[in-house]
Order: sequence, then structure tokens, then C-alpha cells
Amino acid sequence: MESLLKPIKYNVHTCLQSHSPDELKAIAVKLCLPVHLMLFNLDGNMNIAMSIRTAAVLGCSDVWVIGKRTYDARPEVGSKNYINVHKLNTINLSTFFEENGLTPILIEQGGESLEEMNFKPFMTRPVCFVMGSESHGIPDELLAMKYPRVSISQYGLVRSLNVSIAASIVMYEFLKQWRRYRKDI
Repeated sequence: MESLLKPIKYNVHTCLQSHSPDELKAIAVKLCLPVHLMLFNLDGNMNIAMSIRTAAVLGCSDVWVIGKRTYDARPEVGSKNYINVHKLNTINLSTFFEENGLTPILIEQGGESLEEMNFKPFMTRPVCFVMGSESHGIPDELLAMKYPRVSISQYGLVRSLNVSIAASIVMYEFLKQWRRYRKDI
């Protein structure tokens, strides 16, 4: 009896398994949303790789890893092949977002509740969700710039969510609203 389960060649949807890696990258580029994720000085190797995977799954175009140069890529499960990953030691916070045509949205405590956040005004140009490390958060210099800030409501006693989980929740909510407002995707 022939097995109903075929081995997965690439970590992509089953209907795309017959495409070459170059073809898959081209498809990913065409499908990606104008959404970037920036990760500042993350301590955990797994956080970086899992955040890259989540960004790829949700259709982000780019991930910016600022500060940490190396990480364990195994949790990406090949996702970096379908998204642009940039690793930089540092950036000029006063010019980076404007130079790259990005609207930063900080994911940090003390911001507007995600349940109340209306992302529609931010859908006219590419956004960049900015995450800081769990221990240090987003750099104070960036917080002082008064960019929009979003917070995930918490009901338990633990101070914060894991960085990759928080990024996933916020990016999913953005994508959900994007689908509602943008009929061209």
C-alpha cells in the first residue's frame, strides 16, 4: 500500500513542494507584506530564530537583527530562505526608519492596548515592529522618540511574554486587520 504521506522537501506549503528554492524565494517576495520586524539585542538564540520563522509565516518582508551577530538557526527551519534577514551591529536610531521608508511601531509595555489598536492608519507605508530584549527592552533613545507603542494586555503575574511570542501576537493582529482593510491581497 502506498503511503499517503509524502516526505516534505522544503518547509513550504504542500502545493509548492515541486518548486526550486529560487522559485520559492521569488514567490515569497511577491506575496510578502510591507511589514518588517526589528529585534534589538535579544539574549536568547531561540528568540531570534523563532521570530524569523514567525515573520516568514506571516508574510513579513524583512527581519532586522540589531546587536547580536550569531544565533542558533535551527528553529528557523529554513524560513530565512524566504525572507530578508539583516544582521547589523548597530543602527543610527535618528535616521534608520526614515532612510528605509519605515514607520516604526514599538512593542513595549506602557503602550496602547493591542485589543484597542487600529492599525489602519499605518497601512499606507511599510511598518516595522520593534522588539527589545526581555531583560533590557527597547533602547531608551528609541522610546524617547515617541513612536506609536503597542502593548499586549496581561492578566497573570509574570512580567512579560517571550519576545518571539509577543511578536507573533502583534504581527498576527496586524495581518488580521490588513486583510480586513486591504482587499488587494
